[in-house]
Amino acid sequence: MNELNKSMEPQIIGYSGLDLFEECYEYFENECYIADTPEAAVDLMKNSFMCMGEYSIDPITIEQIMDDYGCSCGKYAMEPKAFSRFSAIAKQKNIRFKARAEDGNIPLMIVNVEGVRISHD
Repeated sequence: MNELNKSMEPQIIGYSGLDLFEECYEYFENECYIADTPEAAVDLMKNSFMCMGEYSIDPITIEQIMDDYGCSCGKYAMEPKAFSRFSAIAKQKNIRFKARAEDGNIPLMIVNVEGVRISHD
């Protein structure tokens, strides 16, 4: 694959678990959860008290974040590597956001992204 095609591929920020029965992404409090790896997202879903059945693990791109996937109104809980990928891409695309570290057992960044296209469904 040449460099032009690589640059046109969507860049994956991280991975989110979708409960197929509830048709809802996993959350951390009020923020849609973005794990570093597919394996971390699987672990999250297996240990979630909210997910009672089948689930899928979806790769998440900056485009999905800006389209408010998960209907979290632009608020996301990101694991460290996902946050690192997000912040690098956000800087390239001039996307503004506010982030703070969550004090807890799992190192997370709570990110509020500006300019997200909020779904009114």
